[in-house]
Amino acid sequence: MKELLSIEGLSKSYKSIRAIHNLHLLISEGQSFGILGPNGSGKTTTLSIITGIIRQDSGSFKWFGEEPVSEHRKSIGSLIESPHFYPYLNLEKNLRIICDIKGISYKDIPRVLEMSRLIQRRKSRFSTLSLGMKQRLGLAAAMLGDPQVLVLDEPTNGLDPEGIAEVRELVNNQVGIGKTLILASHILSEVEKICSHVAILKKGELLANGPVRELLAEDEIIEVSCRDNQLLKRKLGSSGLVSEIEEENGVLVLTLKERVTAHEINAFAFSCNLVLHHMLSRKRSLESQFLELVKEES
Repeated sequence: MKELLSIEGLSKSYKSIRAIHNLHLLISEGQSFGILGPNGSGKTTTLSIITGIIRQDSGSFKWFGEEPVSEHRKSIGSLIESPHFYPYLNLEKNLRIICDIKGISYKDIPRVLEMSRLIQRRKSRFSTLSLGMKQRLGLAAAMLGDPQVLVLDEPTNGLDPEGIAEVRELVNNQVGIGKTLILASHILSEVEKICSHVAILKKGELLANGPVRELLAEDEIIEVSCRDNQLLKRKLGSSGLVSEIEEENGVLVLTLKERVTAHEINAFAFSCNLVLHHMLSRKRSLESQFLELVKEES
């Protein structure tokens, strides 16, 4: 895949607060890329730098393999933090101002209002919109000019379930027609439902980076016990069947390696002359894995 955005050693501090530190990322064309992390992890700072809102202290980034120039802005639609519009102007007039800033024709306004399901409210003042509608108008503004890339910062933040579903549908439609998406969120389920790739940040540093299906895959976990749990633990530890073994309340909790089944664990124990008298299968939730990644060091 062709490189779209490369970030090399990006750092930014606000006085004594380190927002991001030595961040390296590579995003390819056509990816739906999530930047996931709790509040204060540096997500908004990262997006603000790559969209030219603020300047980094050190490091660099390139769009489309080139040093950032103003011409790139026509190919990038962004919504950073909350959308900002004039409350006393209607939707159409607010979007005309965005068109003037971007240097594009007003002819694209009906298209983005239709896509965001706001065409019937085009003559309504911004102040009369619900929170979900305001967020959809922000997305409409980002889509003006049919940009190749959408950079969105917490687009569902503060919305009710209906508003979240509407925004998610709109974003997924853009991904479906081949747009590159860079999405910052602290909500694990949103990244899982929208993104193909994810970078996980904590306190401005990159913890993990890769395909969602690999980083946030639901591991199968097996609880087992037998007459000699310590012997079983030693045998399983060298079996190549498990990636992790923990002891909880008199049972062994096994995280299975990919494609290993509970049946294979049972057969292995039997081959070691150990008969399992307890076996329970469960899934490790995506949320628990995310919390493990970002939890404080003990």
